[in-house]
Amino acid sequence: MTGVSMIGMSAFCDEMCKIAKKKSEFARLQDNKVALAPEERAEVMKSKAVWHHGPNGEPSPAVWKSVDKNGKTSYVTNTHRAYNVRPTLRGAISRYHKFIKSTA
Repeated sequence: MTGVSMIGMSAFCDEMCKIAKKKSEFARLQDNKVALAPEERAEVMKSKAVWHHGPNGEPSPAVWKSVDKNGKTSYVTNTHRAYNVRPTLRGAISRYHKFIKSTA
């Protein structure tokens, strides 16, 4: 290889290493996951934004909350195929009903 192509290959490898080390947005949200406040949980349950788990199919919230180190709150709804993030609880509930539920 010539010197020029080696430099290009080195730069490409450096960029790929940076991408590989950077956490995905979803992983960062999961790392900052916190419990919903009781009133938030009640709103999610009342709106029927729920998943049914367990042997008896008990409902559990399909929306969860993430608060980053700067205090920014995000509400997330997800399946194993997709996720949506919204700055408000009502927005996340809406995304659950309009899209996420259909990916289950």
